[in-house]
Amino acid sequence: MATEITLGVDIGGANLKYADTTGRTRSVEFPLWLKPDDLAVQLASDLQSFHDVNHIAATMTGELADCFLDRAIGVDHIVDQLCRASRKRGLPEPNFYGVDGRFHSAQSARQNVDEIAASNWHALASFVADEFKSRIPDGGLLVDIGSTTSDLVPLRGGSVLTNSRTDFDRLAEGSLVYLGGDRTPVCALVHALRYRNQDVPVMREVFATMQDVRLLIGFVDADASDCRTADGKPRDAFHARNRIARMIGLDHRSVTMDEAKMLANQVHDVARAMIGNTLDRLKNTYGLAATSPIILSGHCGDLLPVGGECQVVSLVECFGVDVSRSAPAYAVARLLMQRGRAFGRATHHARDPRQITRTKAVERKYLI
Repeated sequence: MATEITLGVDIGGANLKYADTTGRTRSVEFPLWLKPDDLAVQLASDLQSFHDVNHIAATMTGELADCFLDRAIGVDHIVDQLCRASRKRGLPEPNFYGVDGRFHSAQSARQNVDEIAASNWHALASFVADEFKSRIPDGGLLVDIGSTTSDLVPLRGGSVLTNSRTDFDRLAEGSLVYLGGDRTPVCALVHALRYRNQDVPVMREVFATMQDVRLLIGFVDADASDCRTADGKPRDAFHARNRIARMIGLDHRSVTMDEAKMLANQVHDVARAMIGNTLDRLKNTYGLAATSPIILSGHCGDLLPVGGECQVVSLVECFGVDVSRSAPAYAVARLLMQRGRAFGRATHHARDPRQITRTKAVERKYLI
């Protein structure tokens, strides 16, 4: 019998990410807030790359896009659009992961909005907690630094430690830091920059982002064909220098490349310090040692400040660059595969009524 393949889909507000249980991945930029009604068409097109999958596991954060009045409307819309795309490709109804640790049907997802909304962090944390429990026997933290946000999740004993579930609770606790390596505006991080021996207040405009900062100091590759920048100009060193110079009322005529790099390093240091301070606070809150291991995910690991005694386990090294960048999608696929296979075997082979009862109890625990 051929091995069944599960596809994970992570529907964000700016990107759609896919990863299946064989390790195939795909990432597509999709500004959901600009064209929410085109989501099903885009999803159906992307699903063609995974024509041999048997099941779909979905998670989301796109319900937060400001095209939706509230999260309930956003969740309902995303569930509907993915179901349409799945039907068009002849695939079964998707399974939607919730922060309650269960998979939900489409109907249940619509009825349990607060469990389904912003659930991708919990899927990744649950997968990592179990997958790496032998490497963090006394507890550790998942640190997932993406383009827009950073998830800092305490783990212990194969489980997620935090009881926070909503974005509000996680922001208050510090396990969600609204800081990423691409989209975060420079003016959201610093009030002033040191330039030629004086502190200059920054302009509170989105003239430059963390992508420019990281490009100037070597953590982002230049690509002149990519104009998804603050000013719509190419993603290259010249324009990044111009963009960061505008933060202090100047432009490329006045700011040398070396000076632009100095400005960028100041912003980068502030971003690293913000994440580091929050990590320290979480360690204290959950009784984790200062040197507790960190499982690092995402494509912006340069923003993680760690000392020499802290062990860092990189998902890039474990699963490769592509899977790490689509880690929540891969995680939710693996979670459904593990739980779904267990159900299938137990149901198919059960003969003892007590075994059937136990199987149904497991199904109720993980599938709604």
